[in-house]
Amino acid sequence: MPRFAQLTLSINSSCSQSKETVEEPVSELDSEMANKINMKCKNMLIEYEQMQNVDDIVYSLSEDETSVIRTRHEEFVKSMTLITLDSCPNTRTTVAGNIFAELLSKKILSMEAITRGIDAVLKYWNDYLIDYPKFFSYIAAIIAPLLLSQNAFFDFHNLKDCCASIRPDNSTKLFIEVLNKILSSKETQNIKEQLGGILWIYNKWLASEYVPLDIFMPYTQINKYFENDRIGVFLLSIAMYDKLKMTGRKLLYDKLNNWISTNFSVKIIKCPQFVRALTIAIIIQCLNSNNSYEDFFVHGHVKLLIYYIHSEPLLEPEILAREVECLYGIQIMSAALEYPGGMVLRLFHKLYQDSVIRKESFEIWKKDDKFNAGFDEDLETKNMAVLNSFFITLELNDSDEDETYE
Repeated sequence: MPRFAQLTLSINSSCSQSKETVEEPVSELDSEMANKINMKCKNMLIEYEQMQNVDDIVYSLSEDETSVIRTRHEEFVKSMTLITLDSCPNTRTTVAGNIFAELLSKKILSMEAITRGIDAVLKYWNDYLIDYPKFFSYIAAIIAPLLLSQNAFFDFHNLKDCCASIRPDNSTKLFIEVLNKILSSKETQNIKEQLGGILWIYNKWLASEYVPLDIFMPYTQINKYFENDRIGVFLLSIAMYDKLKMTGRKLLYDKLNNWISTNFSVKIIKCPQFVRALTIAIIIQCLNSNNSYEDFFVHGHVKLLIYYIHSEPLLEPEILAREVECLYGIQIMSAALEYPGGMVLRLFHKLYQDSVIRKESFEIWKKDDKFNAGFDEDLETKNMAVLNSFFITLELNDSDEDETYE
C-alpha cells in the first residue's frame, strides 16, 4: 500500500462545515472507505485535467447522496493532496491547488476544510520527506493558487492555519517555497496589468490580517535560510517591521539596533540590500501608524538609516550602493501602494535634508536602468516626473545658497 494510503488511515478527521453540507465526524477511516475516497479523488483529478471544470466535483461534494466525499470535505482535501504527491507532483500539485481555490470561491469547500486538510498532511512531513525530498515544494504548489486567487479570499492568516501542526520550527521551508512559487507564477508576472512578483507579495501581506513573521519562521532562522535576493529582502523587511511595530519612538533606535545585531549575522547586515529591507520596514510602520507623509521617517528612523548606511568603515562606492538601495526601498513601496501622490517626493526631500542620501546617489539611481539580477525585475520605469521635480528643487535651493554667499 502506498505511504499516503497508510497514513491516511490513521489521520483523525474533524467535523468541518461548509455552506451546503456538514461533515460527519470520523474517528478513523477503515481501509475500504479510504480506498474509495482515494479512487474517487484520483478519477476526479484526471477528469479535471481533461475538462478543466469542477462541475462534477461540485456535484459529488454537495448534491450526490451516494458520494463518499459529500460529507467528508476535509478527507477530500487530504486525499487530493496525497494523490498529487504520488503521481506527477510537478504538475498535479498546481492542479489540485486550482481545484481547491475554485471550490473555495464557490463556497463548496469551507476555509476550515482546506486548512485542516492540508495541515493533516503536513503533520507527517518527516515521513513524506523520505519518499518525496521536494515535499515542501509540492505542498507549496498546492497552496500558491489559493493565495493567488482573487475570489478565494485566502491570505497569509489562512496559510498560518494550513501549517498549524508544524509551526514555527518546521514551517520555514514551506513558507519560503510558497513565496518562491508566487514569485515565479505567471499570475504575477505581467506587471503592466497588475502588481508583479515581489510587489504582489508585499501587497498581499499588507492586505492580510496581521501575522508576525516568526509565526512561520523564528527570526534566528533567517541567518540559515537567507538568500541575497527579493525573497531574502522581503523576509528581512517584515522581520524588522515586526520589531518596529512593538517599539516606541523614544527607544526605537537603541532597541532595534540591539535586536538586529542579536538576530542577524554580520554578513547579512553588510549586504547593501539590507538597507533596502530596513527602508521598506520603516515605510510599512509609518503607513500602519496612520502617519501623513510629512511625518514619515522620525528621528529614530533617520538615525537607524544613517547608522547602517554611513557608520560602518565602508569604502565610498559601498556607501553609495547602500544609499541607492534606500531609494529602491522607497520605489518598491511606492509601486506596491500603486504610486500614492506626494509620498515619494516628500521622502526624497526628507532623506536629502537629513543627510541620509546625497545628491550623487540620487543621480546614480536616476541613471541606473540596468536591473540588478534577483532584485529589480518587478519594478517598472522610475517616475521621471517626480525625479525631475526633485532635481529642479535641488537646483533652485543650490542657486539660492550661492546667491546668499555672494
